[in-house]
Amino acid sequence: MSVYGLKMAAKYGEKLEEFKDLSDAEDYFISYKDCLLNKFEEICAQKSCFEPDYTVESLKRIEKWYFELYENKEFDKVGLTREEFERVMSVYFGEVVVRNNEDAKWVVAEYPFMKKKYELLINKQLFNMSIINHCHDLCRRQNNKRRNLLLREYNKYFVRL
Repeated sequence: MSVYGLKMAAKYGEKLEEFKDLSDAEDYFISYKDCLLNKFEEICAQKSCFEPDYTVESLKRIEKWYFELYENKEFDKVGLTREEFERVMSVYFGEVVVRNNEDAKWVVAEYPFMKKKYELLINKQLFNMSIINHCHDLCRRQNNKRRNLLLREYNKYFVRL
């Protein structure tokens, strides 16, 4: 890895949660994931804007909803900030992957470039994807003009494995 790459890896690692061991990290992240999904399902039930059915097709619908909320500045109408909604979308994306791929699973792992820093990942075979901030700044991504990045990433990383 280049010096620049190592600097970026260290910068990313500084933002990760620190835990005394893997067991504490697993307890935190699994609880956090479940809490976000439950909160999201409650919001969807109250607002009737989105059906969280965890199908691959639902990735298009959640991204469409996200952009509607973003363009109309209406995240507060669902009781979340944009950043909170992006974290919920990230975990929802991960849950779609796990529910639609029998060999995919949630994994908590220590970040390889920093001790005691941990990440929540989706694992399928030899592939891992960090999830918590996966949808961070989705509204500003240059490669998402068609607003279907989640479905394209699902197809790219999880269908062809």
